[in-house]
Amino acid sequence: MHYTLKHLHYVEAAERHQSITHAANALTVSPSSIAAAIDHLEGQSDQPLFQRTPSRGIRATQFGRTFIDEVRSLLAAQARFDMRVTELNTVLDGTARIACFTPLAPILLPTILKDVRERFTNLKIEIMDVSTTEIPQVIDSGEADFALCYGMLDTSKYSFIPFFRAPPYVALSADHPLAAGRFVTLEQLEPEPLVVLELELSKQYLLGLFEAKGLKPNVIFSARSTDMIRAMVAAGMGYGIFNIRPMTKQTYVIGDISELPLAGDHECPSVGIMVRRGLALQPVCDAIINACQLQAMSGAFDGALIQPHVQQDY
Repeated sequence: MHYTLKHLHYVEAAERHQSITHAANALTVSPSSIAAAIDHLEGQSDQPLFQRTPSRGIRATQFGRTFIDEVRSLLAAQARFDMRVTELNTVLDGTARIACFTPLAPILLPTILKDVRERFTNLKIEIMDVSTTEIPQVIDSGEADFALCYGMLDTSKYSFIPFFRAPPYVALSADHPLAAGRFVTLEQLEPEPLVVLELELSKQYLLGLFEAKGLKPNVIFSARSTDMIRAMVAAGMGYGIFNIRPMTKQTYVIGDISELPLAGDHECPSVGIMVRRGLALQPVCDAIINACQLQAMSGAFDGALIQPHVQQDY
């Protein structure tokens, strides 16, 4: 095959955003450049990488998913090489102040920070757990240099560097009748007791999944932490819907949890880094963001995701 790293970056971004236009905006190139890269690689492989659906973006074919997994492995190796060369010539020190959306912090930050500290031993890192509504405040005030969060904020004022998409999934008590299946639908869940996360945008997103299908969930309980929701679910008090899960097995005082894909086509938020547009970050911050991108491409966060149930392959 004949290709360039630019072709691979463009195709990887297109799959990550599930949109040629959104990928072009993120990379600051024209949509035609992204489309040309896709056409080139499809021609070289003699296989379609994406199914294009008007007004609904693009979705990787079965071949495309496998192909892009290999692309990410190659790009991760190239990023490691670039980072290693930079490390040979640069000693980074200083302090990075990271705001992190509270439910993401205990799941993703340990993996991120362990890798960063091993690479750059002189760095100091300050972390603050915040809600989605607090993120713009701490970025604008300068309390935080950047934020690790879902990409649901004002893109005219902030830029967002996506690392991966986080499909919604369902957490049920292990002995729930629905836990015996391979997936769960919103229609099956509608009459069941739901435990919601009492954070404004998170709750709005969750209820919006049902509203998009003309359904009304049976909200019985609410909690302000995902750990509390998972404990209630394990005890059989209801079900929860999440996008990110702990990457290690959790234990609960009562019961256990089964996690199943949520069937259907749903809004699927991206997890990544948010920074204020026009703000020049310190080299220490750039180093951390680059390390995060490298980890995402190499699959370091895959254990935090439940892949969606695919009802039909294209």
